Amino acid sequence: MKRKLGKQARQERIVAELRANPTVRISALARAFGVTTETVRRDVDQLSREGVVSRTYGGAAVTALAHEPSLDERANILVEERTRIANRAVGFVQPGDVLMIDSGATTSHFVRRLAVELKDITIITNSIGHAAVAGTNPSIKVILAPGYYVARERGTYGPEVAEFLRRYRANQAFIGAGGMTVEGPNDVSAELCWVKRAMIERAGACTLLIDHGKFGNLGLEVICPLERVTRVITDRAPPPEHQPIFLKGKPELVIG
Repeated sequence: MKRKLGKQARQERIVAELRANPTVRISALARAFGVTTETVRRDVDQLSREGVVSRTYGGAAVTALAHEPSLDERANILVEERTRIANRAVGFVQPGDVLMIDSGATTSHFVRRLAVELKDITIITNSIGHAAVAGTNPSIKVILAPGYYVARERGTYGPEVAEFLRRYRANQAFIGAGGMTVEGPNDVSAELCWVKRAMIERAGACTLLIDHGKFGNLGLEVICPLERVTRVITDRAPPPEHQPIFLKGKPELVIG
């Protein structure tokens, strides 16, 4: 039987979840912790009074402060869930494929699996970390996009990246996102969205790699319309209110 977390441990986990996701639903936290929604709501109320988090209207979710966590801060959150996503994602890659992969915490797990399991593929990326990991496999060709280096994301950004990506074509784009709604994937920063859009534009298919907490999150910009996403790979079935995203069969839903 899974051991229940104590009050302090629950609250630390809530804050950790919020560092990875702009919003987290109370019901999802309650299921993860094996406690009632009332227990989690009391935890959230206390954290709110302390100024650590803020509540959304209606009490259905909690929201992080305006600070966008860095890649290093996100990297150690939901490691098991992101590993499952990565393990499923590699099954959609074949030798000879050309992939565009954007910088991100979830996509970093995916690139690690590619470096171990795949041969004779080409990876085009704006991530310094992705390039370094993929480069350990001598059979993987790595193309790194030039641009302004953003240390907190360990990647290159700006118009130079988009212009560079338009020189290439890819079989697939694998991207992350800050949120997913019926409008499509979204993210909190325009510069992140520009890179993702350029990759989607030049790829024959788009696979979105997101953990379960991203469903329903609202970012600053919509990355692309829902119909441009080929499949969504996640670690858990989305909540019932977000399942209509997949009713038409596209994007395809894949559970890791």
